[in-house]
Amino acid sequence: MKILGVEIRRASKKEIAGTSMMRGGGIALASRSKPMLLSTVYRCVDVIGDAVAQLPLDTYLVDEEGYKSKFKKHPAYHLLNCEPNEDMTRFTFFKTLVTSVLLDGNGYAYIERDSVGNAVQLVYLPSYMVSIVYVPDRGTGIQRKRYQVTGFTELVEPHDMIHILNFSYDGIIGVSTLTHARQTIGIATSSEQHAAGFFEGGGSMAGTLTIEGTRLNAEQKKQNYEEWEKRTNPATGHPNGIVILEGNMKYQPITVNPKDAQLLESRLFNGIDICRFFSVSPVKAFDLSKSSYSTVEATQLAFLTDTVAPMLEKIELEIKRKVFKPSECESISVQFDTSALLRADMTSLAAYNNMLFQNGGISPNEIRRANNLPRLPDGDETFVQVNTQPLKFAVMRPVDPEKDKNKLENPKK
Repeated sequence: MKILGVEIRRASKKEIAGTSMMRGGGIALASRSKPMLLSTVYRCVDVIGDAVAQLPLDTYLVDEEGYKSKFKKHPAYHLLNCEPNEDMTRFTFFKTLVTSVLLDGNGYAYIERDSVGNAVQLVYLPSYMVSIVYVPDRGTGIQRKRYQVTGFTELVEPHDMIHILNFSYDGIIGVSTLTHARQTIGIATSSEQHAAGFFEGGGSMAGTLTIEGTRLNAEQKKQNYEEWEKRTNPATGHPNGIVILEGNMKYQPITVNPKDAQLLESRLFNGIDICRFFSVSPVKAFDLSKSSYSTVEATQLAFLTDTVAPMLEKIELEIKRKVFKPSECESISVQFDTSALLRADMTSLAAYNNMLFQNGGISPNEIRRANNLPRLPDGDETFVQVNTQPLKFAVMRPVDPEKDKNKLENPKK
C-alpha cells in the first residue's frame, strides 16, 4: 500500500506476536531502576498511572445536535473498555502506557486492524523499540514522519501508531520527567545512599585516634586498627560497641553529623521537589506533615484537574484520531468517566447528583445506574422543582378546578 508516495505495509501477525518476546524491558528497566528505587518517584508514577487506568473509557455516538449516547456496538468499544490486546486488560494497558510516558517521555501502541480498517488490537510497545524517522515523499520530496519498530520489516504510518507525548519541546518527541528532574533525583539518591550507609554503620562517624607520646610502629598501628574495627563494625555484631581508650589516647570525629548535614531535612525537601516535577501534591505521596481533612479533599480535586485531566485529554484525542476511521471522527467521541475519582468523596458526589436531579438533568434511574443499583419501574422521568414562583401567584386564592375547567372549555362565558 502506498501513502503519499511511500510504500507502507501493515505489520503481519508474526511481527506483532514477536514484539511480546521483546518486551522484557531490559533496556527500559536499566534506565528506570535507580530513580524508581526512590519512594517518592515510585509513588508519583504509581498514583498517576492508577488514576488514569481505573477510569472507564466510553465510546459515544454524537448526533447532529451534539447529544451523546454510548455506542456499545462499535467494534472499538470492547477494545477500549475490556481487552486492548490479548496480553493485557484495559487497566494494565493504560497504566503501562502512562508509566512509559512519565518515565521515558513517550508511550507507544501499535494499532492492528482488520481488512476493513477496524482496530482489533492495541499492542503496547516499549519506547526503546520505537524510533521516529522521516522519509521523503517521492512526488514532492517533503519529509514525512514514520515509526520504525524493532522486529517490523516495514515502517509504520502515524495513523497506525498511538503516540502519547510527555512534555515536549518540538511536538515530535516527548521528554521524560526524569530528565528534567535528574539533578533533584541525583541529590535524593545520594541522600538515600548516605542515610543507608550511616545507619548500616550503626550511626557511627569517622574520626582520628590520637596517641600521645611514643611513636607507634606498623605492628602496633595494625593492632589498634583491628581492635577498633572489631568493636565498632556492625558486621562483627557490635554496631555501637564501646572502645576502651588508654590514658594517652584521644578520639576526634572528623565527619559532619547527620543533624549538622541536615540529612533528614534534605530528604524531606527532595521528596517535595520530586512531587513538583510530577505535578503531584505531597499529600498524594503520603507526606501528611502539613495536611488536614479539608486539605485532602482539595488535593483530590486539584489532582484531577491539574495532573490527571491533561493526561486524559492527550489519550482521548490520540485515540479518537487514530483508532477510529477518518469518516467516523465527526460522529464518534471517546471520553474517560472521571466520576470514579470522586467516589471517595460521597458528599460531593451526592450534591452533584442532587443538583442535576433537581434541575431535570438526570433521572432517578440514571443515578441508580451510576451507583450499580437496579432500575426502578417508574424511574425514567425527570423532575424540576416548582417551589419558587412569582409573588402574585403565591397570594392568589385557590380556584375551583371544575369552574376553571369550564372557563377553558367555554372561554366566551
